[in-house]
Amino acid sequence: MKKYCVIGEKLTHTMSPQIHKAYFDYYKKDATYGVEQIAMQDMLDDCKDTLMQYDGFNVTVPYKEKVIKYLSGTSQEAKKIGAVNTVVNSDGKLYGYNTDPYGFEGMLKANDVEIKSKTFVILGSGGASKSVYFILKQRGAKCVKIATRNQSKKDVDDFITYDELESFKGDVIVNTTPVGMFPNTDGCPVSDEIIKNFDAVVDIVYNPVYTQLLQNAVRLGKKAVGGLYMLVAQAMKSQEIWNNSITDETLTKRIFNSLMKDYFNANGGNIYLTGIMSCGKTVKGKRVAKALGWQFVDADEYITQISGKSINQLFDEGESVFRDWESKAIEELSHKKNLVVATGGGAVLRDVNVSAMRLSGVIILIERKIEDIIAGVRTDTRPLLKDGAQKLRQIYDQRKDRYYSTCDYVVKSHEYDMYKTVKDIVKIVK
Repeated sequence: MKKYCVIGEKLTHTMSPQIHKAYFDYYKKDATYGVEQIAMQDMLDDCKDTLMQYDGFNVTVPYKEKVIKYLSGTSQEAKKIGAVNTVVNSDGKLYGYNTDPYGFEGMLKANDVEIKSKTFVILGSGGASKSVYFILKQRGAKCVKIATRNQSKKDVDDFITYDELESFKGDVIVNTTPVGMFPNTDGCPVSDEIIKNFDAVVDIVYNPVYTQLLQNAVRLGKKAVGGLYMLVAQAMKSQEIWNNSITDETLTKRIFNSLMKDYFNANGGNIYLTGIMSCGKTVKGKRVAKALGWQFVDADEYITQISGKSINQLFDEGESVFRDWESKAIEELSHKKNLVVATGGGAVLRDVNVSAMRLSGVIILIERKIEDIIAGVRTDTRPLLKDGAQKLRQIYDQRKDRYYSTCDYVVKSHEYDMYKTVKDIVKIVK
Protein backbone atom coordinates (compact mmCIF):
# COMPACT_ATOMS: atom_id res chain seq x y z
CA MET A 1 0.00 0.00 0.00
CA LYS A 2 1.24 3.47 -0.93
CA LYS A 3 1.32 6.11 1.82
CA TYR A 4 1.08 9.88 1.39
CA CYS A 5 0.45 12.84 3.67
CA VAL A 6 0.49 16.61 4.02
CA ILE A 7 2.86 18.40 6.41
CA GLY A 8 2.24 21.81 7.91
CA GLU A 9 1.94 23.74 11.13
CA LYS A 10 -1.84 24.04 11.50
CA LEU A 11 -3.85 21.45 9.56
CA THR A 12 -7.06 21.18 11.58
CA HIS A 13 -9.25 22.20 8.64
CA THR A 14 -7.21 20.79 5.75
CA MET A 15 -9.23 19.37 2.85
CA SER A 16 -6.28 17.44 1.43
CA PRO A 17 -7.19 13.97 2.83
CA GLN A 18 -10.71 14.30 1.40
CA ILE A 19 -9.42 15.37 -2.02
CA HIS A 20 -6.81 12.63 -2.30
CA LYS A 21 -9.16 9.94 -1.01
CA ALA A 22 -11.52 10.84 -3.84
CA TYR A 23 -8.64 10.31 -6.27
CA PHE A 24 -7.79 6.92 -4.75
CA ASP A 25 -11.43 5.82 -4.88
CA TYR A 26 -11.84 6.94 -8.51
CA TYR A 27 -8.76 5.06 -9.71
CA LYS A 28 -9.16 2.20 -7.22
CA LYS A 29 -5.72 2.86 -5.72
CA ASP A 30 -4.55 0.94 -2.66
CA ALA A 31 -3.24 4.03 -0.89
CA THR A 32 -3.74 6.25 2.17
CA TYR A 33 -3.31 9.97 2.78
CA GLY A 34 -2.64 11.29 6.26
CA VAL A 35 -1.74 14.47 8.13
CA GLU A 36 1.56 15.28 9.84
CA GLN A 37 1.17 18.45 11.88
CA ILE A 38 4.56 19.87 12.83
CA ALA A 39 4.78 22.68 15.37
CA MET A 40 7.12 25.57 14.54
CA GLN A 41 9.33 24.87 17.54
CA ASP A 42 10.00 21.37 16.21
CA MET A 43 12.72 21.02 13.60
CA LEU A 44 12.10 19.24 10.33
CA ASP A 45 15.30 17.31 11.09
CA ASP A 46 13.47 15.59 13.93
CA CYS A 47 10.66 14.57 11.57
CA LYS A 48 12.72 13.32 8.65
CA ASP A 49 12.57 9.68 9.72
CA THR A 50 8.79 9.93 9.93
CA LEU A 51 8.50 11.55 6.50
CA MET A 52 10.77 8.94 4.90
CA GLN A 53 8.06 6.37 5.66
CA TYR A 54 5.85 8.02 3.04
CA ASP A 55 6.01 7.48 -0.71
CA GLY A 56 5.32 11.18 -1.14
CA PHE A 57 3.93 14.16 0.71
CA ASN A 58 2.54 17.63 0.23
CA VAL A 59 3.99 20.65 1.99
CA THR A 60 2.08 23.71 3.16
CA VAL A 61 3.01 26.84 5.10
CA PRO A 62 5.35 27.49 6.78
CA TYR A 63 7.56 24.70 5.40
CA LYS A 64 7.46 25.22 1.62
CA GLU A 65 10.87 26.92 1.67
CA LYS A 66 12.32 25.19 4.73
CA VAL A 67 11.91 21.70 3.26
CA ILE A 68 14.20 22.38 0.29
CA LYS A 69 17.46 21.78 2.19
CA TYR A 70 16.36 18.20 2.89
CA LEU A 71 15.84 17.36 -0.80
CA SER A 72 18.15 15.70 -3.28
CA GLY A 73 16.80 17.82 -6.12
CA THR A 74 14.00 20.15 -7.23
CA SER A 75 12.07 20.70 -10.44
CA GLN A 76 12.40 23.73 -12.72
CA GLU A 77 9.34 25.51 -11.38
CA ALA A 78 10.30 24.81 -7.76
CA LYS A 79 13.74 26.34 -8.36
CA LYS A 80 12.32 29.48 -9.95
CA ILE A 81 9.60 29.92 -7.34
CA GLY A 82 11.88 29.03 -4.45
CA ALA A 83 9.28 26.82 -2.81
CA VAL A 84 8.12 23.20 -2.85
CA ASN A 85 4.64 21.83 -2.17
CA THR A 86 5.03 18.26 -3.46
CA VAL A 87 7.75 15.75 -2.56
CA VAL A 88 8.47 12.33 -4.06
CA ASN A 89 10.34 9.66 -2.15
CA SER A 90 12.34 7.78 -4.79
CA ASP A 91 14.38 4.95 -3.31
CA GLY A 92 15.08 6.88 -0.14
CA LYS A 93 15.85 10.20 -1.84
CA LEU A 94 13.48 13.14 -1.73
CA TYR A 95 12.73 15.31 -4.79
CA GLY A 96 10.64 18.47 -4.70
CA TYR A 97 8.11 20.00 -7.08
CA ASN A 98 5.62 22.85 -7.00
CA THR A 99 2.15 22.15 -8.38
CA ASP A 100 0.58 25.48 -7.35
CA PRO A 101 1.24 27.13 -10.75
CA TYR A 102 -0.59 24.33 -12.54
CA GLY A 103 -3.43 24.42 -10.04
CA PHE A 104 -3.82 28.13 -10.73
CA GLU A 105 -3.72 27.53 -14.48
CA GLY A 106 -6.37 24.82 -14.14
CA MET A 107 -8.61 27.20 -12.19
CA LEU A 108 -8.37 29.85 -14.92
CA LYS A 109 -9.06 27.28 -17.62
CA ALA A 110 -12.11 25.92 -15.80
CA ASN A 111 -13.51 29.45 -15.61
CA ASP A 112 -12.62 30.50 -19.18
CA VAL A 113 -10.10 33.13 -18.12
CA GLU A 114 -7.48 33.49 -20.84
CA ILE A 115 -3.80 34.05 -20.09
CA LYS A 116 -2.15 34.57 -23.46
CA SER A 117 -1.75 38.23 -24.47
CA LYS A 118 -3.62 39.47 -21.39
CA THR A 119 -2.50 41.96 -18.73
CA PHE A 120 -2.48 40.74 -15.14
CA VAL A 121 -1.85 42.36 -11.78
CA ILE A 122 -0.98 40.12 -8.82
CA LEU A 123 -1.72 41.42 -5.34
CA GLY A 124 1.00 40.34 -2.92
CA SER A 125 4.63 39.32 -3.32
CA GLY A 126 4.85 36.15 -1.21
CA GLY A 127 5.24 32.52 -2.22
CA ALA A 128 1.78 32.22 -3.75
CA SER A 129 2.45 35.31 -5.84
CA LYS A 130 5.62 33.72 -7.23
CA SER A 131 3.70 30.62 -8.32
CA VAL A 132 1.09 32.71 -10.12
CA TYR A 133 3.75 34.91 -11.72
CA PHE A 134 5.66 31.85 -12.95
CA ILE A 135 2.74 30.27 -14.82
CA LEU A 136 1.46 33.55 -16.26
CA LYS A 137 4.86 34.30 -17.77
CA GLN A 138 5.21 30.71 -18.97
CA ARG A 139 1.84 30.81 -20.73
CA GLY A 140 2.38 34.04 -22.61
CA ALA A 141 0.68 36.79 -20.63
CA LYS A 142 1.26 40.15 -22.27
CA CYS A 143 2.12 41.91 -19.02
CA VAL A 144 2.33 40.77 -15.39
CA LYS A 145 2.71 43.31 -12.59
CA ILE A 146 3.08 42.51 -8.89
CA ALA A 147 1.49 45.01 -6.52
CA THR A 148 3.33 45.35 -3.24
CA ARG A 149 3.62 47.70 -0.28
CA ASN A 150 7.30 46.80 0.06
CA GLN A 151 9.02 50.09 -0.75
CA SER A 152 12.30 48.32 -1.58
CA LYS A 153 10.56 46.81 -4.62
CA LYS A 154 9.04 50.01 -6.03
CA ASP A 155 11.75 50.57 -8.65
CA VAL A 156 12.11 46.90 -9.62
CA ASP A 157 10.78 45.71 -12.99
CA ASP A 158 7.35 44.06 -12.88
CA PHE A 159 6.56 45.57 -9.46
CA ILE A 160 3.98 48.29 -8.92
CA THR A 161 2.93 50.18 -5.80
CA TYR A 162 -0.66 50.27 -4.61
CA ASP A 163 -0.71 54.00 -5.29
CA GLU A 164 0.27 53.35 -8.92
CA LEU A 165 -2.37 50.65 -9.10
CA GLU A 166 -5.10 53.28 -8.70
CA SER A 167 -4.59 54.36 -12.32
CA PHE A 168 -3.43 51.05 -13.82
CA LYS A 169 -5.80 49.25 -16.20
CA GLY A 170 -5.61 45.55 -17.02
CA ASP A 171 -7.57 42.43 -17.85
CA VAL A 172 -7.33 40.35 -14.67
CA ILE A 173 -6.42 41.15 -11.07
CA VAL A 174 -5.36 38.24 -8.83
CA ASN A 175 -5.32 38.29 -5.04
CA THR A 176 -2.59 36.12 -3.50
CA THR A 177 -2.66 37.84 -0.09
CA PRO A 178 -4.52 36.38 2.91
CA VAL A 179 -6.77 39.46 3.12
CA GLY A 180 -10.39 38.30 3.33
CA MET A 181 -9.53 34.80 4.53
CA PHE A 182 -11.46 33.17 7.38
CA PRO A 183 -11.85 34.29 10.14
CA ASN A 184 -11.22 37.89 9.01
CA THR A 185 -13.76 37.71 6.22
CA ASP A 186 -14.61 41.42 6.05
CA GLY A 187 -11.25 42.36 4.58
CA CYS A 188 -10.77 43.39 0.94
CA PRO A 189 -7.28 44.03 -0.47
CA VAL A 190 -8.27 46.77 -2.96
CA SER A 191 -10.88 49.46 -3.42
CA ASP A 192 -13.82 49.51 -5.82
CA GLU A 193 -11.96 52.07 -7.93
CA ILE A 194 -9.18 49.56 -8.58
CA ILE A 195 -11.58 46.69 -9.28
CA LYS A 196 -13.32 48.82 -11.91
CA ASN A 197 -10.08 48.91 -13.91
CA PHE A 198 -10.21 45.15 -14.65
CA ASP A 199 -12.52 42.77 -16.51
CA ALA A 200 -12.10 39.82 -14.14
CA VAL A 201 -11.13 39.30 -10.51
CA VAL A 202 -9.50 36.10 -9.20
CA ASP A 203 -8.99 35.31 -5.52
CA ILE A 204 -6.91 32.26 -4.55
CA VAL A 205 -8.46 32.37 -1.06
CA TYR A 206 -10.96 29.50 -0.80
CA ASN A 207 -12.36 29.96 2.70
CA PRO A 208 -14.75 31.67 2.45
CA VAL A 209 -15.65 30.67 -1.10
CA TYR A 210 -17.33 34.04 -1.72
CA THR A 211 -14.76 36.51 -0.34
CA GLN A 212 -15.48 40.18 0.13
CA LEU A 213 -13.25 40.92 -2.87
CA LEU A 214 -15.33 38.64 -5.07
CA GLN A 215 -18.58 40.05 -3.72
CA ASN A 216 -17.41 43.55 -4.59
CA ALA A 217 -16.36 42.38 -8.06
CA VAL A 218 -19.79 40.88 -8.76
CA ARG A 219 -21.52 44.02 -7.49
CA LEU A 220 -19.43 46.00 -9.98
CA GLY A 221 -20.35 43.69 -12.85
CA LYS A 222 -17.05 41.82 -13.08
CA LYS A 223 -16.35 38.16 -13.68
CA ALA A 224 -15.24 36.64 -10.37
CA VAL A 225 -13.33 33.41 -9.69
CA GLY A 226 -12.72 31.80 -6.28
CA GLY A 227 -9.73 29.71 -5.19
CA LEU A 228 -11.16 26.30 -4.29
CA TYR A 229 -10.72 24.87 -7.79
CA MET A 230 -7.00 25.70 -7.58
CA LEU A 231 -6.71 23.64 -4.40
CA VAL A 232 -8.18 20.59 -6.13
CA ALA A 233 -6.26 21.06 -9.38
CA GLN A 234 -2.88 21.35 -7.64
CA ALA A 235 -3.65 18.18 -5.66
CA MET A 236 -4.42 16.32 -8.89
CA LYS A 237 -1.09 17.52 -10.29
CA SER A 238 0.64 16.07 -7.21
CA GLN A 239 -0.99 12.71 -7.95
CA GLU A 240 0.22 12.90 -11.55
CA ILE A 241 3.78 13.36 -10.27
CA TRP A 242 3.51 10.54 -7.73
CA ASN A 243 1.93 8.14 -10.20
CA ASN A 244 3.61 9.33 -13.42
CA SER A 245 0.19 9.59 -15.03
CA ILE A 246 -2.40 12.03 -16.38
CA THR A 247 -5.52 12.76 -14.29
CA ASP A 248 -8.94 12.73 -15.91
CA GLU A 249 -10.07 16.38 -15.97
CA THR A 250 -13.64 15.36 -15.20
CA LEU A 251 -12.41 14.01 -11.85
CA THR A 252 -11.05 17.43 -10.89
CA LYS A 253 -14.43 19.03 -11.51
CA ARG A 254 -16.24 16.17 -9.76
CA ILE A 255 -14.15 16.59 -6.60
CA PHE A 256 -14.50 20.39 -6.78
CA ASN A 257 -18.30 20.11 -7.05
CA SER A 258 -18.37 17.74 -4.10
CA LEU A 259 -16.34 20.12 -1.93
CA MET A 260 -18.51 23.06 -2.94
CA LYS A 261 -21.65 21.08 -2.09
CA ASP A 262 -20.22 20.17 1.32
CA TYR A 263 -19.23 23.79 1.90
CA PHE A 264 -22.72 25.11 1.13
CA ASN A 265 -24.37 22.41 3.23
CA ALA A 266 -22.21 23.52 6.16
CA ASN A 267 -22.36 27.27 5.61
CA GLY A 268 -25.59 27.82 3.72
CA GLY A 269 -25.98 28.23 -0.02
CA ASN A 270 -28.53 28.42 -2.79
CA ILE A 271 -29.75 26.22 -5.63
CA TYR A 272 -29.94 27.97 -8.98
CA LEU A 273 -32.04 26.25 -11.63
CA THR A 274 -31.07 27.17 -15.19
CA GLY A 275 -32.31 26.21 -18.64
CA ILE A 276 -34.31 27.45 -21.61
CA MET A 277 -37.63 29.14 -20.90
CA SER A 278 -40.50 26.77 -20.06
CA CYS A 279 -38.20 23.85 -19.22
CA GLY A 280 -39.93 23.62 -15.84
CA LYS A 281 -37.66 25.59 -13.51
CA THR A 282 -40.48 27.29 -11.63
CA VAL A 283 -42.79 24.32 -11.12
CA LYS A 284 -39.97 22.00 -10.10
CA GLY A 285 -38.20 24.67 -8.09
CA LYS A 286 -41.24 25.23 -5.88
CA ARG A 287 -41.41 21.52 -5.08
CA VAL A 288 -37.68 21.31 -4.41
CA ALA A 289 -37.95 24.25 -2.02
CA LYS A 290 -40.85 22.57 -0.21
CA ALA A 291 -38.95 19.28 0.06
CA LEU A 292 -35.92 21.05 1.56
CA GLY A 293 -37.85 23.52 3.70
CA TRP A 294 -36.20 26.40 1.82
CA GLN A 295 -37.59 29.56 0.23
CA PHE A 296 -38.45 29.59 -3.47
CA VAL A 297 -37.67 32.66 -5.59
CA ASP A 298 -38.70 33.22 -9.20
CA ALA A 299 -35.98 35.50 -10.54
CA ASP A 300 -38.33 37.28 -12.96
CA GLU A 301 -40.79 38.02 -10.16
CA TYR A 302 -37.94 39.33 -8.03
CA ILE A 303 -36.86 41.60 -10.90
CA THR A 304 -40.35 43.10 -11.11
CA GLN A 305 -40.29 43.72 -7.36
CA ILE A 306 -36.99 45.60 -7.28
CA SER A 307 -37.52 47.46 -10.58
CA GLY A 308 -41.18 48.32 -10.08
CA LYS A 309 -41.86 47.35 -13.71
CA SER A 310 -43.13 44.28 -15.50
CA ILE A 311 -40.81 42.10 -17.59
CA ASN A 312 -42.55 43.31 -20.76
CA GLN A 313 -42.04 46.94 -19.76
CA LEU A 314 -38.34 46.36 -19.17
CA PHE A 315 -37.97 44.64 -22.54
CA ASP A 316 -39.78 47.55 -24.19
CA GLU A 317 -36.95 49.75 -22.89
CA GLY A 318 -34.44 47.34 -24.45
CA GLU A 319 -33.17 43.86 -23.64
CA SER A 320 -29.98 45.31 -22.15
CA VAL A 321 -32.11 47.20 -19.61
CA PHE A 322 -33.75 43.94 -18.56
CA ARG A 323 -30.37 42.17 -18.39
CA ASP A 324 -28.99 44.89 -16.11
CA TRP A 325 -31.89 44.40 -13.70
CA GLU A 326 -31.43 40.64 -13.96
CA SER A 327 -27.78 40.97 -12.93
CA LYS A 328 -28.75 43.20 -10.02
CA ALA A 329 -31.34 40.66 -8.90
CA ILE A 330 -28.93 37.71 -9.03
CA GLU A 331 -26.26 39.72 -7.19
CA GLU A 332 -28.72 40.52 -4.40
CA LEU A 333 -29.92 36.93 -4.17
CA SER A 334 -26.33 35.66 -3.98
CA HIS A 335 -26.02 37.21 -0.51
CA LYS A 336 -28.96 35.20 0.81
CA LYS A 337 -28.94 31.55 1.87
CA ASN A 338 -31.13 28.49 1.44
CA LEU A 339 -32.99 29.73 -1.60
CA VAL A 340 -34.15 27.74 -4.61
CA VAL A 341 -33.96 30.22 -7.47
CA ALA A 342 -35.63 29.67 -10.84
CA THR A 343 -33.52 31.84 -13.13
CA GLY A 344 -34.55 33.35 -16.44
CA GLY A 345 -33.59 31.54 -19.63
CA GLY A 346 -30.88 34.10 -20.44
CA ALA A 347 -29.40 34.49 -16.96
CA VAL A 348 -26.31 32.45 -17.86
CA LEU A 349 -25.39 34.73 -20.76
CA ARG A 350 -23.49 37.15 -18.53
CA ASP A 351 -20.29 36.02 -16.82
CA VAL A 352 -21.06 38.11 -13.76
CA ASN A 353 -24.34 36.24 -13.21
CA VAL A 354 -22.61 32.88 -13.46
CA SER A 355 -19.94 34.08 -11.02
CA ALA A 356 -22.54 35.19 -8.48
CA MET A 357 -24.40 31.88 -8.72
CA ARG A 358 -21.31 29.68 -8.71
CA LEU A 359 -19.81 31.42 -5.67
CA SER A 360 -23.02 31.30 -3.62
CA GLY A 361 -24.54 27.94 -4.48
CA VAL A 362 -25.00 25.06 -6.88
CA ILE A 363 -26.09 25.56 -10.51
CA ILE A 364 -28.38 22.81 -11.83
CA LEU A 365 -29.45 22.70 -15.46
CA ILE A 366 -32.97 21.38 -16.12
CA GLU A 367 -32.65 19.41 -19.35
CA ARG A 368 -35.85 19.07 -21.38
CA LYS A 369 -36.34 18.29 -25.08
CA ILE A 370 -36.76 21.50 -27.04
CA GLU A 371 -39.45 19.91 -29.22
CA ASP A 372 -41.63 19.27 -26.16
CA ILE A 373 -41.15 22.84 -24.97
CA ILE A 374 -42.04 24.36 -28.35
CA ALA A 375 -45.20 22.27 -28.51
CA GLY A 376 -46.60 23.77 -25.33
CA VAL A 377 -44.91 27.14 -24.72
CA ARG A 378 -47.00 30.28 -24.27
CA THR A 379 -45.86 33.17 -26.44
CA ASP A 380 -48.10 35.94 -25.09
CA THR A 381 -46.08 36.33 -21.88
CA ARG A 382 -42.64 35.89 -23.48
CA PRO A 383 -41.15 39.09 -25.00
CA LEU A 384 -38.53 37.08 -26.92
CA LEU A 385 -41.22 34.90 -28.54
CA LYS A 386 -43.38 37.65 -30.06
CA ASP A 387 -42.54 36.21 -33.52
CA GLY A 388 -43.85 32.77 -32.56
CA ALA A 389 -42.84 29.61 -30.72
CA GLN A 390 -40.40 28.47 -33.41
CA LYS A 391 -38.17 31.39 -32.42
CA LEU A 392 -37.43 29.36 -29.31
CA ARG A 393 -35.41 26.80 -31.28
CA GLN A 394 -33.10 29.52 -32.58
CA ILE A 395 -32.67 30.93 -29.07
CA TYR A 396 -31.97 27.47 -27.66
CA ASP A 397 -29.35 26.69 -30.32
CA GLN A 398 -27.58 29.95 -29.49
CA ARG A 399 -27.54 29.23 -25.76
CA LYS A 400 -27.19 25.46 -25.57
CA ASP A 401 -23.41 25.31 -25.12
CA ARG A 402 -23.59 28.06 -22.52
CA TYR A 403 -26.17 26.15 -20.48
CA TYR A 404 -23.96 23.08 -20.26
CA SER A 405 -20.65 24.89 -19.73
CA THR A 406 -21.94 26.97 -16.82
CA CYS A 407 -23.80 24.34 -14.80
CA ASP A 408 -22.49 22.13 -12.01
CA TYR A 409 -25.03 19.37 -12.56
CA VAL A 410 -27.57 18.34 -15.21
CA VAL A 411 -30.97 16.90 -14.28
CA LYS A 412 -33.35 15.49 -16.88
CA SER A 413 -36.92 16.73 -16.79
CA HIS A 414 -39.05 13.59 -16.59
CA GLU A 415 -42.16 14.45 -18.60
CA TYR A 416 -44.52 12.08 -16.79
CA ASP A 417 -42.90 12.01 -13.36
CA MET A 418 -42.22 15.47 -12.02
CA TYR A 419 -41.43 14.12 -8.58
CA LYS A 420 -38.57 12.02 -9.94
CA THR A 421 -36.98 15.22 -11.25
CA VAL A 422 -37.48 16.84 -7.85
CA LYS A 423 -35.95 13.83 -6.09
CA ASP A 424 -32.95 13.94 -8.45
CA ILE A 425 -32.32 17.58 -7.54
CA VAL A 426 -32.72 17.02 -3.82
CA LYS A 427 -30.38 14.03 -4.02
CA ILE A 428 -27.67 16.21 -5.60
CA VAL A 429 -27.64 18.79 -2.83
CA LYS A 430 -28.23 16.40 0.07
